[in-house]
Amino acid sequence: MKTIPSVYEIAVTDVITVDMDKTLNEAIERMALSNLRTIVIINQEENTFHILTTVMLLNFKIFNIDKSTPLKDLSIPQAKELDKNLNLLTVLNYIDFSDEYMVITDKNKLVGIVSYTDIVNNIDPQFLMEKQTIFSLIHQYKAVTTQKENSTFKVISLMKDYNSDSVVIVDEKQNPIGIFTTKDFIHIIHNDYDLEKPVSNYMNSPVETLSDDTTIAEAINFIKMKHYKRIVVVNKKNQVMGIITQKELLRVVYSKWVEIIKEEGAKISKTNEQLLKATNELKEKVSLDYLTKIYNRNKFEELLDLYISNYKKDQKVPFSLLMIDIDNFKLLNDTFGHLFGDNILKEISKILTSSSRNSDVVARWGGEEFVIILPNTTLKQAVAVAGKLKTKIEKHQFENEHKITCSFGVAHFNNTDNKTELFRRADEALYKAKKSGKNRVEVEQL
Repeated sequence: MKTIPSVYEIAVTDVITVDMDKTLNEAIERMALSNLRTIVIINQEENTFHILTTVMLLNFKIFNIDKSTPLKDLSIPQAKELDKNLNLLTVLNYIDFSDEYMVITDKNKLVGIVSYTDIVNNIDPQFLMEKQTIFSLIHQYKAVTTQKENSTFKVISLMKDYNSDSVVIVDEKQNPIGIFTTKDFIHIIHNDYDLEKPVSNYMNSPVETLSDDTTIAEAINFIKMKHYKRIVVVNKKNQVMGIITQKELLRVVYSKWVEIIKEEGAKISKTNEQLLKATNELKEKVSLDYLTKIYNRNKFEELLDLYISNYKKDQKVPFSLLMIDIDNFKLLNDTFGHLFGDNILKEISKILTSSSRNSDVVARWGGEEFVIILPNTTLKQAVAVAGKLKTKIEKHQFENEHKITCSFGVAHFNNTDNKTELFRRADEALYKAKKSGKNRVEVEQL
């Protein structure tokens, strides 16, 4: 039987670092020269580690943060530390699906860095479902697309708005002709290239793709062979269907560890009990948001698919959808820090869950967005529910008596509907609420 590797065995040990007292520009210089998407920042005074990522650089660029700013003056969160001797099964219990990178330490000394990429590259395809194709996953992971004539600034704004590390450039037939990633973004800001030029000047072309009938095992082998971070998936007409990253493929790791647990359990009953307990906890964790402890996006979509399936079978059970966005959350985070922002997310989650029925499904969609399924609820009733939630949040006493508000988009599932259309209408209603002054409830436009 194969042994479970330690996290140190799969980690990158040649870590590029920069001191917290250095400037943002010096960090970018090292990232560009080393061709890296991340760099570890060391705070010598507090003996802590922080990780600067390209997602952060996107925000710094869009908000015109001066590159001469010292790193210590920027809100760069502390990295999660993992002991070098932890095995991957234990590490999976530490993963919150927000820690894209983690540092490996030995007695508080930095010895490596590990990412979702590292974990995925150590998945043995023999443990995976050989018959399941990525078509069964891709509907959840739509690609952000744009045309080649759009400005590069517009493209990086799309990356920020959709919290995406890549944008696929397509032609009029939705065929992929290029891709722009965070790696390209680093190269641009390092050289101060003109962001008003078309993205075609900086995109990578052509794009290697996989067909949506590719199996999960084949997709993982493709990533290993090509050393890619993401896979662009197309249909038979070569139209972009979506992008799957290592982070999404990590979901299938669960099957692998179940097999390992069974083998270990046959030998040592006590170990078996401990591992089974860890597996059950992991299964629960995969369904819950790491911070708010309500359902995460994956579990929400799973439950929504069930509601849609039941509706198609028996149209006696109508339901509505609420999309909720915390107003000015980015400003709050930048002004008062990420800890304050985390507390706001937790408080909002409590308000939404405590004010909902047992049959309602409340989840964190991502970032500062939440979603709620309201079973047996008409559109008019859903608008009333949203109004009550809006008022309750507005009147709630948050930390340091800050006034927090939310905007709401409301949509109702109808006879000819599908999940994509339902979300589109709810999202457009939410966008209208934000553009109309925030702290509002807006309804779908059919």
